[in-house]
Amino acid sequence: MSILHIHKLFVSSPEGWNEFARIQPSAIKLFALLVLPFSLFPPLMLEYAGQHLGAALFPDTAGQAWSIAALFFLIAELISVPLMAWAIKSVANSKGIGSNYHEAFTLAAVAPVPLWLSSLALFSDQVALIMAMVVLGVAGSVALIFRGVGSVLKVEEGLVAFDIAYTVTALGLVAWVMLVMLGLVPALA
Repeated sequence: MSILHIHKLFVSSPEGWNEFARIQPSAIKLFALLVLPFSLFPPLMLEYAGQHLGAALFPDTAGQAWSIAALFFLIAELISVPLMAWAIKSVANSKGIGSNYHEAFTLAAVAPVPLWLSSLALFSDQVALIMAMVVLGVAGSVALIFRGVGSVLKVEEGLVAFDIAYTVTALGLVAWVMLVMLGLVPALA
């Protein structure tokens, strides 16, 4: 499956997720070919925005502070994906769904793609556009979680799938807020 076909994962037909499941990329391959490249977008954009928009909005913040924040942001992102996979597996197992770590990692690796792509809005100096893209990124990630729980974790019961997706979404949003706060440390200091 090409990244150009990720839009198929958003629609209600299971075609995109079934294709993804058919390929069954290993966790290492998913990490190297999906997580690592896409997780570079937010820290690079944070660095760019910190030097441009950040310099205008927060003139007392040193440029090096944005670079350090971007580095820590990247490290936290890379750690958060396996942690979210563990959380997804734990939540699914607590609901009686026998998912394995690979399935959970697949969902944890795919779900943040819209958030990672939304960081490209930081090329703009329009705060309203940036906020709108962030909201779209969050909505896209939530949609991927809700669609992916049934397909990737093979949850057939609708209410159980909703319960798992709701819990995973809440955990993901908490992790995302912590990442955003980490990225804003230079502005808050």
